[in-house]
Formats: sequence, structure tokens, C-alpha cells
Amino acid sequence: MKNTKDAKVRDVTVNDVIKRYDGDTTNGSNSSLESDDDYLLEEVKKYKSLYDVSNKDTGAQILADSSLKMHTVYGTTDYERFSFIKGNRGINESQVNAIVNNIVNDTDLLRYKPIMVNRNMGVLDGQHRLLAAQKAGVTIWWNVAPDDINLLTIANLNNGNKWSPKNFVSLYAASNKKAYILFRKFYDDYKLSTSTALLLFGRQTMQSLREGTLHANDLLMYEEFAEALTDVRKYVYFAKFNRFADAFTRIYTHPEYDHNRMLTKLRQRKDSIIRMATVEDHMRMLEEIYNHKLSSDKKVRFF
Repeated sequence: MKNTKDAKVRDVTVNDVIKRYDGDTTNGSNSSLESDDDYLLEEVKKYKSLYDVSNKDTGAQILADSSLKMHTVYGTTDYERFSFIKGNRGINESQVNAIVNNIVNDTDLLRYKPIMVNRNMGVLDGQHRLLAAQKAGVTIWWNVAPDDINLLTIANLNNGNKWSPKNFVSLYAASNKKAYILFRKFYDDYKLSTSTALLLFGRQTMQSLREGTLHANDLLMYEEFAEALTDVRKYVYFAKFNRFADAFTRIYTHPEYDHNRMLTKLRQRKDSIIRMATVEDHMRMLEEIYNHKLSSDKKVRFF
């Protein structure tokens, strides 16, 4: 799009773009696509191919080209009109600088991937691109998402590839979901990874974290697990790794488990503590340490 002014609107149908590319102005267009618009043609052809199917082959309803409109895209250098949304991911300066570096080296691809904003100009997707455009002093391209699109929608569209578990926690905590506020404090206080924290936090799953369904039904028990694991870490440097933590919590909940006895045995047998490959192997190692040099009637089988 050469010589594009701020806020110029591009809103065309599939057939219109293809005809303009081929130099066909019979449909009323008075100009063909310029070389800088080649990407637009490829995008349109891609969308067209999705619908250019036969009822006979697929049973699908054929849609008229007139219904296949491109998103309206705007361009501006008025960066102050945008705002950031509470709960969105934090800014990674190295990512911003990498985009800036591409721009200053004549690889400005921002027009090919507009940022997405809501009707209030809050940035749903593209914070780093916006900051990079501002830093490089180039046009930022944007479009407005429908009202039913929000941060969670964007995160799910990315299939979690760009959103880390902690990004999801921040998103839901910003929405005042109490379980997520407690969960964030929990893993921060005990310096846990999200996967280990989930295990201690009622053996909840990463899927439930992403879907917004975490609960905090027994916070005292979760904290008890974390405190016990912190005790063990004095002798087991990898105590907070997921597989060991899983093995330990299974043993900890055994009705015959004695925590002081375990700590004593770990101190005595610290040279026997080895990081294992599986949860079961860790349980077996802990059981052997726990029962070391005890008579048969005092030994405990944990699994």
C-alpha cells in the first residue's frame, strides 16, 4: 500500500482484489494492485480457496464472493491513541528491540500483521509491535476486533503457544478471580514453578488453569504441602522439581508417614539422594531412605 495516509481504510471483496490484480476494471475499480499489495492478493486467494468448493464434493453451502470481505485495516503514527489492557502479558524489551532491529534494517513487516484493538483502542494483541513501531517512528497498522473478542479469546487462538501459564494467571487475577490471586501468591511465596504449584494446589491441571477453572478449596493443606517440601529441600536440591514433588506429596499423605523421621533419614542418607527419571522411582528411593536400618515391623510401604 504505497503512500498510505493515516487511518486509510482498505475494505474490498475477494473478486474485486483479484480483478484489480489482473488489471480488469470492468467491475468499477479504476486501478490495479501495485507490487506492494501482492501480499493482499495472496491472503485473499487463500481465503477464497476455503470457500471455492463444490456442493457435490463436500455438501457445503457455496458462499458468494461478496460476503467475503477483508478486515478493515488502519495505519497511524499517533501512538498515544492506544492503551494497554490490565491482565495482558508483560512487555519483553528484547522482543521489542528485535522488532525494531528488523524495521531499521528495511524489514518492516508490521503492515502484514496489524495489531488488534477493542472499540476503546485497548490493545488485545500486538503490544510489542506497537512499542516497536513507536520506538522506530514508523506507521503501526491496526484493526478493531468484534465486541465478543477479548484477551482470553486471543490467548486461546494462540493455543497457548504465546501465552505462558503465568500469563493466564495474571489475566484471571486481573479479572478478580480469587483462586488465581491466591495461586499467584502461593507460587511466588514458595518460589515454585507453575506446574509444581498446581500439583501442590490440589493436583489441578494446566488445562484448568488456562480455562479459568482453578479452585482454592483447601489453602491450608496446599500450604502444608509447600512447607513440608521446603523442609525437604534442605537435603534434596531438586525437591521442587515436579516429579520429585509429586512423589513426595503421595508419600506425605500416607497415614503412617512421619515427617520428622523423614527429615532425619534424609539428613543421614543425603549421599543416597539421586534425581530419578520417574515419580515411582523417586517414591522407591524415598521409601528406602525412610526405612533404612529399621526392623521389618517398623518399615512402611508407601506404594
